[in-house]
Amino acid sequence: MTTLMDSNLTAEAVNPLMAATAEVFEMMIGCKPTRTGLFLKEPSPLTYEVSAAIGITGRANGLVVLSLSKQAAIGVYMGMLGIAAQRIDAAVLDAVGELTNMVVGMAKARMASLELSISIPNMVHGREHTIHFPSSVQPICITFDAPVGPFAIEAGFTANQPKDPVR
Repeated sequence: MTTLMDSNLTAEAVNPLMAATAEVFEMMIGCKPTRTGLFLKEPSPLTYEVSAAIGITGRANGLVVLSLSKQAAIGVYMGMLGIAAQRIDAAVLDAVGELTNMVVGMAKARMASLELSISIPNMVHGREHTIHFPSSVQPICITFDAPVGPFAIEAGFTANQPKDPVR
C-alpha cells in the first residue's frame, strides 16, 4: 500500500531527477533533452529496449530506472565516446550504465537531507522487459525526447522506517 509519505518522497524526486538529467545529458553527450510527459506508472513492460536500474537506500528506499530506445542508447555511446555503434553491445550498455550513475548521483546530491546511497547500475536489454518496484511504491515516469532519441526515467521511493531500539 502506497502511503502519502511515500508519494511525497517520490514527488520530491521529480525536480532533482529532471534537473540532473538535463545537466548530465548536456555535459556528457552535448544534447538537451525535452520533457514530454510526467505520469504515475502502472505495472507494465518498459517501452524501450535498454534500461539501467539503480537502487536507493538511506532515509528513503527505492529505485530509479533510465530506459532508452535503441537509437538513444547508441546515441549516448556515440556522444560520450565519439565512436559509432551499430547495435547494442557490452560497450553501449556500459555507457548507458555510466550515464545513469551520473544522473542518479547528481539527483542524490540535490536530495542530501535524505542521506541516500546508490547501488551500481543493473543493466537490462531486450524488448518489453519489466523492472519491478517494491509493492509499496507507486513510481512516476518522466518521458523525454532528445536529439539522440526518446527515453524515460521511472522512479519510486518509500520512507525508510526507523528501527525500534533493542531493549
